Amino acid sequence: MNVKGIAAKAFTSTAIAVTAVALGSAPASAGTNGSEYTRAQSCGAISCTAIPVGKGTFTANGDKWEACDLSADGDRVIVEARWVSGGATHIYSATAASGEGTCATYSKDIPEGVTVNLKVWHQDGANGTPKDVNGFKGVA
Repeated sequence: MNVKGIAAKAFTSTAIAVTAVALGSAPASAGTNGSEYTRAQSCGAISCTAIPVGKGTFTANGDKWEACDLSADGDRVIVEARWVSGGATHIYSATAASGEGTCATYSKDIPEGVTVNLKVWHQDGANGTPKDVNGFKGVA
């Protein structure tokens, strides 16, 4: 057998083994962040404009979601997170109820790769009707 052929085969086998080890140690999922605003209509004599009054965000690193109040309108901002894992639906929320410029964060361990469906809205008081609901997604 020729020495060049043996060396080439050995090099190829080593390269395949190194690649397999490198791929095997890669993280299972990088996750996906997400964000969305809840907006209220501000209408003048000629037209209406959507004004952001709250913001919801999802951060995959740490499995956390945040509700931020962006307006001094007296409403609270809520972000609800919902996902299915282990045969059960999980629902948790973060509520910014302390006024403009405040945020509330909630964190829960979510299995890697699970899609989290989130909604952000604003409402008057703890039992108010959700207004201007918008959805977004993230992946843990």
